[in-house]
Amino acid sequence: MRSIIIFSFIVISITAFGQDSLQEAKIKSLQGKIAPFSVFAKKDSLFLICFWSVSSDESMAELNSINSHLEQWQKLTSFRFMAVSVDEGKAANRLRPVYNQNGWTFEAYSDLYGELRKALHSNNLPQSIIIYRNQIIYEQSGRTDGTDNYLIQKLLSVKHG
Repeated sequence: MRSIIIFSFIVISITAFGQDSLQEAKIKSLQGKIAPFSVFAKKDSLFLICFWSVSSDESMAELNSINSHLEQWQKLTSFRFMAVSVDEGKAANRLRPVYNQNGWTFEAYSDLYGELRKALHSNNLPQSIIIYRNQIIYEQSGRTDGTDNYLIQKLLSVKHG
């Protein structure tokens, strides 16, 4: 009996810590404002978060594809798209020029200290994560043609499925 109680306590503690680290993870906007993820996350929010790097061709291809479909997708279902760069140092300085050069219209952020990436256990690029009610409901690593279509199917299934 004592083992079950200890095990339950550990599981509850890990779950609570994971949600706290997600809510407290700081990201920086292109305008230079730093805020914790909790500022963006509302109770019933649906998010598509894509981790990317300016040096990853796959990341660039995925973001260009999403950018071309984003307006149409957001007419189909309500969600917030956030492109989160994992670049550091000199590469991080290329974020704004790359954003402008590609004509992207979505929200882009920098994961300053890797806090959001750690909280979401993201390891690969590009990596897309769908979060609903502060829970990860889908993850996708890498990119091939057509994977963006799978993302919208998953987003639609959350609200309509």
